[in-house]
Parts: sequence; C-alpha cells; structure tokens
Amino acid sequence: MKKKLIQGIKIIFFLLVIYFLGRYFIANWEDIKNIDWHIDSFSLITSFLLYFAYIITLASLWHFITKLNNCHIGHFDAVIAYLYSIPGKYIPGKVFMLAARCPAYEKENKPIRKITVCFLLENACTLLGAAFLFLISLFFFPNDLLEKYKYWTILLMIAFFICINPKIINFFLGMIGKIAKKDMLIPVTYPDMLKTVLLFILNWLVAGSGFYMLVHAIYPVPVSQWLYVGGIYGLSTIIGILALFAPSGLGVREGILTAGLCLIMPEEYAISISLISRLWQTAAEIILVAGAFAVNQIVKLKNQKAAE
Repeated sequence: MKKKLIQGIKIIFFLLVIYFLGRYFIANWEDIKNIDWHIDSFSLITSFLLYFAYIITLASLWHFITKLNNCHIGHFDAVIAYLYSIPGKYIPGKVFMLAARCPAYEKENKPIRKITVCFLLENACTLLGAAFLFLISLFFFPNDLLEKYKYWTILLMIAFFICINPKIINFFLGMIGKIAKKDMLIPVTYPDMLKTVLLFILNWLVAGSGFYMLVHAIYPVPVSQWLYVGGIYGLSTIIGILALFAPSGLGVREGILTAGLCLIMPEEYAISISLISRLWQTAAEIILVAGAFAVNQIVKLKNQKAAE
C-alpha cells in the first residue's frame, strides 16, 4: 500500500511539473515562434556542457553539505537523489525538491530534520554564491551609472563574508527551530562555511560562463561583458528563488534577464534570449534527470546480477 501511495505521489508530481512548464511555454509561444534562430552551434554546445558541469557539481556540493552535517549517504546515491529532485523546482514553493530527496536518506535512516537543515543551507549558499557573482559583475556594468556606488559595492562584498559566519546563520536557524520546535542548528565551523561558499561562487562562475556562451551563440557579446552577463544571470536566479509564488521563477527570472540584457543589446534580442534561456535550462535539466534515471537503472541491474 505504501509503495502504491509513493508511486501515486510521483505521478502527481510529474503531472504538476508538466502542467506548470506547459502553461509557461504556451503563454510565450508567440514570442518563441518569432525568434531569429541564427545560432552559433559551437557556443551553444559549450553552453550546455558548462551547464551540465554546473548541475553535477551542485549535486556534489549538496553531498558535501550533508557530510558537514553528518547525515550523508554514498556520493553516487546523493547525486542521483539530487538530480531526481530537480523537477520539483517547477512546482510553486521548494518543498517538492526536498521531498524528492528524502526517500534516499530515509532508506539509510538519516534524520529528515538534518536533511531539511542541509536543504536550507544549500539554498542559502546558492543565493550567496549568485549574489557574490552579481556583486563582482557590478564592476563591469556597461555604463557609468554605478561608478559613484563602487565603494558601497566593496563594503557589500566585505559584509558578505561576515554574514556567512555560522554563528549568524545559526542565529536565524535557531529562530526557525523555535517556530518548528526542532533543533535546526548546523555544526559547521567558519572555515568550513567559507570553503563551502567559495565552492558555490566558483560553481556560479561556471553557470555564468554557460549563460554567457548561450548569449554569445545568439548575439555577439564581447568577452569584456562576460562577468556582467553572468552576474545578470545570477541576479535573475536570486529573484527567481525568492519568488516562491512562481515555479522556478517562471516569468520573474525572464523579466530580470530582459532588463539587464537590454543595456548591452537591442530589446528584441534581450527578450528572445531570456525566453531561449528557459528552454536551454529546462532541456539541460531534462537530459540530466533522464541520464540519472538510466544510469541508476543500469547500476541496479548490475547489482541484482551480482547478488544472483
């Protein structure tokens, strides 16, 4: 009965993902249909490879966080669980992403409370990594609008490294714990937290580079705008994550991308790229999830044959 219930939940989960993605693309079909598809294939392929690297590394960083919180499982199983959870972001709220990861950890008797804390920490590090990339990109802003604010940007970067202190993070987790009536604190030292966030920042440089290559595949953006384009992508992701009402930031992220890209290219290209970026990201994630499923099934069959 329990297996049937889980299977039913998985089907409902899948149908919800299809619904929200389908609704988004149908609403924007006219804009997508009118896009000029003169694309540089080398840059496009490179953008996909970089995004694949970003997601796989993100899954490994998730495993690293669970190790810091003493609730980890095997690296392979952790990566598969992470990839399986990706479709959950296309449903409003982030709870489905967490729910999709839990079975793999419950199977090995890992406390769900600890997994929840790791999930919160992972999202915080994702936001911090994207925010730092955006702060760096401000130095490459395409006009002089932010020239007088560059010192404020430096102060924000200093404040950034102060705020990742586990004592500060645990203060806020403690407040959440009081509401949930659970211990939500993380046993992480400042050096470990610093290392984790730096790894997320480096991984965001990979993601930003992937997006830059996607943009370059459609519009000839100079290399000097690489960090600016990557920073806009980071900012759009931050707003998308914080917009809990929008599944995977659908519509919200594209609006931020369009506004930022309009500063370095004609508006029609900015709008087109913001829409293509969603197709690019979704296609890459579908390929990774399908690949994870195929690899997991092959490993299961091998284990079954070895057991026999």
